[in-house]
Amino acid sequence: YIKMAKILLWNSMATRKRSPTDGFLENGLTTLKSFLEKNNHEVEIADWQKNEFYAKLCPKPLLFLNRKSTEFIFFIGKKNKTCAKIYFPVFNILQEAVSFFLKKRIKKELKKLGDYLIMSGIKILGVKVWYGEAFLFSNFLAKYVKEKDPSIITIAGGFHVTLYEKDFLRNCDFDLGIVSDGEIPMKIILDIVDKNIKNYDKDRVMAQIKNLAERGELKNLVYRNKNKIELTGRYFPDMKNKSIPKYDASTFDGKLKIHIILDAEGCPWGKCNFCTHSHFYAGYFQRQVNEIIEEVEVMVKKGIGLFKFAGSETPPQFGAKIAKEILNKKIKIKYAVGCRAIHNIGESEEFFESIVKDFELMLRAGLIAIFMGGECANDQINKNIMNKEANKNDITNTIKAFRQAQKNTRITAYISLAFIYPTPLIEGITLKNVFDEDIKFIKEVLPDSAIISPSTPFKNTNWYKEKKFGFNIPKDFIDIFM
Repeated sequence: YIKMAKILLWNSMATRKRSPTDGFLENGLTTLKSFLEKNNHEVEIADWQKNEFYAKLCPKPLLFLNRKSTEFIFFIGKKNKTCAKIYFPVFNILQEAVSFFLKKRIKKELKKLGDYLIMSGIKILGVKVWYGEAFLFSNFLAKYVKEKDPSIITIAGGFHVTLYEKDFLRNCDFDLGIVSDGEIPMKIILDIVDKNIKNYDKDRVMAQIKNLAERGELKNLVYRNKNKIELTGRYFPDMKNKSIPKYDASTFDGKLKIHIILDAEGCPWGKCNFCTHSHFYAGYFQRQVNEIIEEVEVMVKKGIGLFKFAGSETPPQFGAKIAKEILNKKIKIKYAVGCRAIHNIGESEEFFESIVKDFELMLRAGLIAIFMGGECANDQINKNIMNKEANKNDITNTIKAFRQAQKNTRITAYISLAFIYPTPLIEGITLKNVFDEDIKFIKEVLPDSAIISPSTPFKNTNWYKEKKFGFNIPKDFIDIFM
């Protein structure tokens, strides 16, 4: 017997770490947990993205052989490409064997999680869905739970649902999808389950959820209504009184002690043709500095000293305000931020120097790295294909300002510059032109690292919606790409 509705949240995952951030502390689900518990709901999180979990997914001898095989094929490839081609089938067999065990064992663990959910009497399963393999495993869990106990409501949220919306439910077995921020819709859904918990009936609960959605009293929702999939409107982002993530042993132990802190939602520019930010958030919304500092202080008390700001960018002017409070309170942390190239920074010496001062404050407060989107060193491509606003001079002068701030403070920090290649083109410019200009530019500005990503027409971007960019998008593109 459960007095109040309880929800189990699972952080979906792939069989391998996709990036180091997979091992960071999971701030999204823990923020949701904090908010729901403040509203008298019981929340349990299953977060398996830990080294110890990944390690048990494959037999150690096979992992050892696979690692040695990978080292060998790289070694022999440098010496003799013919021998490397002959050896490749062996390398591929080992890769396939590893993949077999990884998928088999994670599905076994998912069945255990589903059985636990059913035995515990919990009636709501929530999943933060990531792309690719993580999406497939998320749906495997939802389908397994539905087959074993159809009375359980399965709800998906996160980036994947927000990007694909109706297409998400068309391609999975979840009952509901939450787009954008999930706190308010999840509270409303749990409140409904609470009212029905003594004589629980899923059909009645789902009917009440759909009724509220149709009346506009429940937003950020994707749901099935007979043979149709419906999408509600969205709540206006509320950046005041954001809940501070609530970590417990299950979400803290075994994770990299790096906290992703929400400083803003959306993007100050929000017009790049390749970007999904304008779809996720209809504007740029900064969080109150005092609330950011409060969260930092809570995390420092838990022994966390490394932070990644979650905003698409942290403008230096805003970053300086946060940094000033960090310095005033004498908080000792290290942190990284996203940073756009500052438009027209080189037009005025006074403006340039003000940005240098902002960077100096941020460095003294613990800034160790900035991540900047350069996209392309060709200004015509950046303007007509990317709609980036910033040009090559803006990128160059922003980097100069950051380097000058480092020199003034004698504090070392790092710049990572991102490029998109290959890219759609305009008449008179070839891929070789773009490649040569990118390489030349990288050599000129000397970032500490350069990240190269291929151009991709994600759903809801201008690259996807407008034919002029030249992408050949087949009818089954979304189904396959998910």
